[in-house]
Amino acid sequence: MNLRTSPFARLLSAAAGLGVAAGLIAGCSTAVSPGSSAATNIAAPAVSVPVLITDAPSDQLVALSLTLNSIILTDSAGQTASILPTATTIEVCHLNGVQAPLVTASIPQDTYTSATIAFSSPQITYINSSGQPVVASPTLTTTSFKFTFPTPFTVSNSSTSLLIDLLAAQSVTISGTTVDVAPVFKVTPVPPATAVPPSSQNGTGMQQMATVVSVSGSSVTLEPGSGPNFTVTTNSSTLLLGPGFTSLSDLTAGELVQVSFIVESGGVYLATSIQIPPPPPNGAQPNLLTGPVTSVSSGSFQIALMQGAGPGVAPTSTGAIVTVSTSSSTTFAIAPQFVSLSGLPFTPTFNSANLVAGQTVGIVTSAFSASAGTATATAVYLAPQTLDGTVTTISTVGGYTVYTLSLNSGSAFTSLSGASTVTVYTSGATAPPPNATAAPPAIAVNSQVRFNGLVFNLGGGKFAMVAGCSPDGAPGI
Repeated sequence: MNLRTSPFARLLSAAAGLGVAAGLIAGCSTAVSPGSSAATNIAAPAVSVPVLITDAPSDQLVALSLTLNSIILTDSAGQTASILPTATTIEVCHLNGVQAPLVTASIPQDTYTSATIAFSSPQITYINSSGQPVVASPTLTTTSFKFTFPTPFTVSNSSTSLLIDLLAAQSVTISGTTVDVAPVFKVTPVPPATAVPPSSQNGTGMQQMATVVSVSGSSVTLEPGSGPNFTVTTNSSTLLLGPGFTSLSDLTAGELVQVSFIVESGGVYLATSIQIPPPPPNGAQPNLLTGPVTSVSSGSFQIALMQGAGPGVAPTSTGAIVTVSTSSSTTFAIAPQFVSLSGLPFTPTFNSANLVAGQTVGIVTSAFSASAGTATATAVYLAPQTLDGTVTTISTVGGYTVYTLSLNSGSAFTSLSGASTVTVYTSGATAPPPNATAAPPAIAVNSQVRFNGLVFNLGGGKFAMVAGCSPDGAPGI
């Protein structure tokens, strides 16, 4: 395997959600090992089908968690197959622009016409018109949603995959201080990857945070923040990122990792990179927290918690506002997933002096109190986040295509940072949309586009994003 060293190696992303991001999530997306059975009344041989989850954005939200109680597929004869073996709590805002495993289900070979998803217990954190984060327990106005496939899809072999997309903008209504939730989903069959992305790419658009359960040969079994375990396999191209991390045998049970992956034929999750965090100086088990910065003060800042994992993190922690204390010994660094940051017309830096509200960060801490909403950071990473809006200009600088992205009205990033536009840099290191069967239309002026990447504070109210993934853009841009 290839080793890419970094003194700070650990991506706490996002889609995301850093972003992603996902198994470290306090109550984030889950998965189950291939071959696990699910309740069904369809008498047909079953195959392993990866089921992924993602989020279509709602610009005002910074965290949205929801418990999925069941997912039922119905065939053309009205028979059903259950594909979610246990209730699973997810946080979806970090999945804006990225995908994470939800479950690898054992689904009977059949032709299916609809999917019905039952849910409960929504929790929301949003940015109000004053730019302040609000943690809300909204009213759930419905408890299930039925999606009818435009074209019935057939599960006939293990190359079939499903993507569940929670359409957050259509699911949440905020009027004054009243918040209603009526979840709307889209379920889409997607093909497996046709090729492994090059090691020079800044991401795959698919990621998972989790705890190591065991290592066997070239495979690692992982436990996400909630729900059953899942397994990733590795090959000679898998990047191992972290201090002293040169072999899978270096991993120990209980260790926290970030995995970027692709889905291959046969229902296999192939890891393109595995990253571990540096241990805290006191040797304690670290907690990993991720979320957007909502305010910055001298020696501390606040985040809206999207994801978290570790001994102090529970699913109920998601969405909380956490005050993070820093000191002169706190390490500030860029997430090491971004292997290509050269040739930019600015110097990409991240430190305590240029940390600002609106950026998404990951935090390594052994001192986290969920009840008090406090943490003391040993390391703070600039983590990937997703911004969406309208392209107003396009230019070229060196090896980069440069887009001026006008952010949507009510954008949480605009409310927190004060910026209404962000300059986005893409290159050959920018990953294409996950699961793309064909190149999407080329991005043009007036295109509505999402980009996922690192947002750098350039000063003077200006921001630049280096895109790791272009969820809505053409491959290679």
